[in-house]
Amino acid sequence: MGETGCGKTRLIRYMCGLQAGPGGPRNMLLVKVHGGTTYEDIELKVNQAEEMARKNQDKSIDTVLFFDEANTTEALSMIKEVMMDRRIHGRPIGQGLERLQFIAACNPYRR
Repeated sequence: MGETGCGKTRLIRYMCGLQAGPGGPRNMLLVKVHGGTTYEDIELKVNQAEEMARKNQDKSIDTVLFFDEANTTEALSMIKEVMMDRRIHGRPIGQGLERLQFIAACNPYRR
């Protein structure tokens, strides 16, 4: 959690780049969450992250699905289900994909 522009996204991108190495495989999927982000949008990104993790499985690197500004959507309950329960609509996520990671960043609430 931190103020807008403090480097949350850049830090995650940097860490993923370190793990993948120069010219390495793509291992981060960024979801720029906003007020219009729907349950369907989140489900689509989870499916894309699972596919990316399958491709990276034999490369011994983590695949990260990063929800940026996660607290700005009405679909926050689905992000919670993905991150905490590792499920989406009750379906287990990433069966056999132990290196699929979920990270979320939040910005402070402003009136």
